[in-house]
Amino acid sequence: MIKNINMISRMEDQRLLRGAGCFVADALPADVLHAVFLRAEVASGHLSALDVARARAMPGVIEVVTAVDLAVAGLGPLPQSDLPRDDGGPAIFRPIPLLAGDDIGHLGAPVAMVIAQSDAMARDAAEAIGVDIAEAPAAAGIAAVRCLGEMDRARAAVGGACHQVHLTFEAPRGLALSLEPRGCLAMPDAEGGMVFRSSTQNPYALRKGLAALLGCPIERLRVLSGDVGGSFGLKRFVTREEALVAWSARRLGRAVAWLETRSESFLADHQARGITALVSMGLDADLRIQAIAAEFDVDMGAYPDRRALGMLSNAPGITGLYHVPVAGAVIRGHLSARMPLAPMRGNGRPEATLAIEQLLDRAARQIGCDPVDLRQRNLIQPDQMPYRTPLGFDLDVGDFPRLLAQGVDLADRPGLIKRRQAAMARGKIHGAGLAACVESAAGPVPKPRPDHARITIDRLGQVRVATGVTSTGQGHETAMTRMVCDQLGLPADRVCYVNGDTDATKDGRGSGGSAGIAVAGAALWQALSDLRTEGAEIAAVHFGVAPDAVQFAQGIFTTESRNLSLDMAEIAALRAPDGLWQVDAVFAPSAAVFPNGVHSCEVEIDPETGVVEVTRYRAIEDVGHVWNADLVAGQLHGGIVMGLAQALGEAVHYDADNQLISGSLMDHYLPRAADMPKFGLETLDIATGRNPLGAKGVGEAGTVGALAAAISAVADALAGQGVTQTPLPATPLRVWQALCEAAVGPRA
Repeated sequence: MIKNINMISRMEDQRLLRGAGCFVADALPADVLHAVFLRAEVASGHLSALDVARARAMPGVIEVVTAVDLAVAGLGPLPQSDLPRDDGGPAIFRPIPLLAGDDIGHLGAPVAMVIAQSDAMARDAAEAIGVDIAEAPAAAGIAAVRCLGEMDRARAAVGGACHQVHLTFEAPRGLALSLEPRGCLAMPDAEGGMVFRSSTQNPYALRKGLAALLGCPIERLRVLSGDVGGSFGLKRFVTREEALVAWSARRLGRAVAWLETRSESFLADHQARGITALVSMGLDADLRIQAIAAEFDVDMGAYPDRRALGMLSNAPGITGLYHVPVAGAVIRGHLSARMPLAPMRGNGRPEATLAIEQLLDRAARQIGCDPVDLRQRNLIQPDQMPYRTPLGFDLDVGDFPRLLAQGVDLADRPGLIKRRQAAMARGKIHGAGLAACVESAAGPVPKPRPDHARITIDRLGQVRVATGVTSTGQGHETAMTRMVCDQLGLPADRVCYVNGDTDATKDGRGSGGSAGIAVAGAALWQALSDLRTEGAEIAAVHFGVAPDAVQFAQGIFTTESRNLSLDMAEIAALRAPDGLWQVDAVFAPSAAVFPNGVHSCEVEIDPETGVVEVTRYRAIEDVGHVWNADLVAGQLHGGIVMGLAQALGEAVHYDADNQLISGSLMDHYLPRAADMPKFGLETLDIATGRNPLGAKGVGEAGTVGALAAAISAVADALAGQGVTQTPLPATPLRVWQALCEAAVGPRA
């Protein structure tokens, strides 16, 4: 249970709140060169002319790079992964060019890079470049198709069911908009190596990608990402800008930096979501689910890649916490003249949860039954665990009836009538929604990736800890340091945690998939166990006793039989000539784990303006064993806000020519603290056996449940006014229009 948490207890917070963090912009050397990118102002076309002569002659300009220069240098495009075509259609392969040559694929595509002595000089030169683009039709068509489950059986079962429910929805494109925009700094050395600092969530993947692009031995590249101001999936892979900055720095033998502006992020960042869904469900006369069939169409953008198809891994979530005999899903990816997609917090999980929970709500309204009773009747039971869902989730543990019961209690449904009447008295339309969710974490589901940890103890007894997970705000420094202090019996000032340094561990999986504690933490747990075992063996030799006669507490190895002791500094001196005692460990999960939860949301809608206010929010999450209640609360809080933002207003808007019309924070909705109620959060501690910590992960849990819970509440409010199709996002304008149309009837 999460109550009375001190949210200022994180070790990172004092440094970050006082401005003592070290982000990319804080690490620039005095003589750094600055990179600026000129970007296409049309969404699709042919680059017929690019005049850089004037720009190259401007003060402070070191060079202006075009696609022609890259072709001469042999610097190729970013590699793209193969795409599935289960329909037998032709494979689509469109790798991302580092700089646009003949073809412009999307608005904001970089067409030239300017390197200058200052950022201002580089921007002046970029504006002096002459560009002529002949507009042309955008690439279109199907780029990928993946079929899951038994679609023909599912459709037939839905068609023959006593009750049939159908639903369409669109989850529009969104932006990560992390607090720190993207940026990087490349610092080459005289021997052909490089230190590359980036605002990345996966320095290990970035190092591998840069090494491959540059033809550089991977051991000559060191990637650093000390403090990172948010990521949410955006900063997980090599980008065009990072590749070009690294290449330029290596060729010039000078440090080169690129710092994205907030305005630039709207044009240059990969986007997310972009999904249109058609889902159907059949129920029998006893209101038992018989089948679910789902179709998801994904706008993959100009350069399709598997990272755009989050639904591939997470479509199994459309069966939720429920026993579904048969299910089928088809995921289609489409080309467009828009930015490519990347994962964003949840990466398909919120949409899958929205599908099943909206189906159940619609079924309850259509049939005239209680939505909670309908859910209870269809839950997977504890004695059915382990349970394999029809689309491939292998659920190991869980008590879904208990979870739902506690979620309903937390929602205080008996008090709904009173709260609804109070809202009506104020002229507001009240709505209450409930959503249950399950998600995969610490995967990928087919084969989870391992993570690494390293502990180093020096002659002074100081402990240096590094793991392969990268903190982008989650609090890994706090979580890992607490674990070390608890297991070794040391004060926090004896422990130094290293974040995001590829030299600090053998390898790592970075941040993603809610795997911080469940995988990296498990690796650290193993390293701590190995350290105690190894230390006991060394001490046993020194004491002249058997290892099982050695005790360990408060950082000291002792033996009662001879009244002898060695602290860890002394063990380090005995262990290695340089006095550095190093222990490495790697942990690979046997399978993915599955956090699950129940979220409830209440809203009030102003019928005169369409404004939706979230007035009450409660959630209970089974994230496995909770090791750091304050960090779990923080992750749930942030995740819920992201889900509510997607439900209530966040979307990327284009006009008919694919010009961006939400290109600043004046036009793009982001929630503020004043928009949110106080959340009531609890946890249900059901440990998994798939890692030694029993943890299931929490980074995405809040977002996965919040979108569905909020839309459930809005739909409940609007259904009472005759609205049958809930807008997503439920912006004031769209809600007001839906109310007006329901009042006067559909237009002819």
